[in-house]
Amino acid sequence: MTSPDKLGGSALVADDHEVFRYGLVQLIKHGISPDDIIEAGRYEHALQQLDRPDLKLALVDLDMPGLTGVCDLVAMTERRPDIRVVVISGSSARDDILNALAAGVHGYILKSQGSEVLLEKLRYVLSGEIYVPPIVAKRDVANVEPVLPHRHLPEIDSLALSERQREVLKGLIDGLSNKEIAKRLGVSEGTVKMHMAALFRALGATNRTHAAAIGRQFAG
Repeated sequence: MTSPDKLGGSALVADDHEVFRYGLVQLIKHGISPDDIIEAGRYEHALQQLDRPDLKLALVDLDMPGLTGVCDLVAMTERRPDIRVVVISGSSARDDILNALAAGVHGYILKSQGSEVLLEKLRYVLSGEIYVPPIVAKRDVANVEPVLPHRHLPEIDSLALSERQREVLKGLIDGLSNKEIAKRLGVSEGTVKMHMAALFRALGATNRTHAAAIGRQFAG
């Protein structure tokens, strides 16, 4: 798993505002020590950079030119399910946050937060967790339905599940409900659902039963 203090790979910073992008580059350069930092000012350029094999993290601005909606975010999370994708946005609109989470991003961090707070939340995501801003109620997060385009079943070696996602998958295989998985792991039910969405995407599963069946094949 990626270390929250040492990325161990490259990071993509995709934001069309040069001043903010420069500040963000400097922040992660000294805060999580990526091997390299790639910058992009448009969605199309950011999407191309996702093909870099050493990429471990993508920071994406919702208002970037070319990024028109949730489907564009899905295209990013689907293209590289093995990396952490985080939205860093000036929008605190509830729908923007929930749509981004439904697209499979691993965190939504507001630009209005200070540098230290932003870095703290980013490290939280890199530790394998999913960060949801407190402005969104837990009940909203718990009701998020993942956007799941059809995918072919991946090879097990191509998966890069976090430790938490593996624990959630184990709970699915054991036949536990989200509430029971949350109790086992000591996290909220909403957090389990967010990990479940990322897990579905990584496995190419369409529902819980499908994910559990795939998990059993891999385990067996």
